[in-house]
Amino acid sequence: MEVKITSIKAENAPAAYRIGLSDGSLFSIKTVYLKEDFISRAAPLATPFEISEDKDAELRFSCACLRAERAALSLIANAEQTRAGLERKLKARGHASSCVKAVVDHLSDIEAVNDERYAGLWAHSRLSLKSDSPNKLFAKLCAKGISCGTAKKVLKAALDFETEIALLKKFAAKNGIDAESPRMRRQRLKHEGFSAEVVQSLEEEEYG
Repeated sequence: MEVKITSIKAENAPAAYRIGLSDGSLFSIKTVYLKEDFISRAAPLATPFEISEDKDAELRFSCACLRAERAALSLIANAEQTRAGLERKLKARGHASSCVKAVVDHLSDIEAVNDERYAGLWAHSRLSLKSDSPNKLFAKLCAKGISCGTAKKVLKAALDFETEIALLKKFAAKNGIDAESPRMRRQRLKHEGFSAEVVQSLEEEEYG
């Protein structure tokens, strides 16, 4: 069946349009989710024009992506999101995998989703409230879908010398490491990811 675009109306959001088709369909799209932006060039529409089945499918895909994007932005407005977490939540809400990928890629491109930013905020919050070791912090970030490289980079930046010393003291007190022999304590702290420099500094502070 021949399908024509009968109306194109710009919406408030950038590169978003309300599209009317000859089959009675009326929906919103965003041109970023089209393979080729054939809508902006046609607006404002003077004469209805026929589109192929592929173009029709592109428009409907863009419409589905826009719905997923709006759901994603609502989640982001409530709390910082990771790529993996946002993908999982959108799929759980019934959005198609292809739309979810396109939306999360776009939101990452415009920095609405940024795993490094999320990891940095999470790490600073965790360091101020908890006494996790560096290795435990790393494992928890990775479990959230943060890449190993990003997790290492963020923790390296967050754990400056003074911060790591403070963390080590909290960790040692919580886990009873103060009661262990210097050799056993050194081995355990190294296993937990504390730097040799920080461990040595604490020993020098305690034993002179």
